[in-house]
Amino acid sequence: MEAEILGEIRDSERKADDIAERAKREKEAILQESARNSSRFLSAKEEEIRKAQEKRIMDFREKARLMREEKLADGKSTAKQVKLKSEKNAAKAVELVVKKFEEMI
Repeated sequence: MEAEILGEIRDSERKADDIAERAKREKEAILQESARNSSRFLSAKEEEIRKAQEKRIMDFREKARLMREEKLADGKSTAKQVKLKSEKNAAKAVELVVKKFEEMI
């Protein structure tokens, strides 16, 4: 009877040890899976951030290019207006210089 009880106790202890060992393996597996998932998530977020930064840089370059083109167009327009005005006033300027020259003579 006592041997039978001791046998049952040993079986129960072995079962408990087996359960504890399985739980330990499951815990390790869960931790490893969590680490892999975290690593994948982190890599995905880093890639997402890199792409967002590249898009911002491209947007900024495009905006800078458009601003440059606009400023060049404004400058060309202003230069054209100044040229037209100077050509328009060239004859008057020549007349004025000749008149002043004649007055000096």
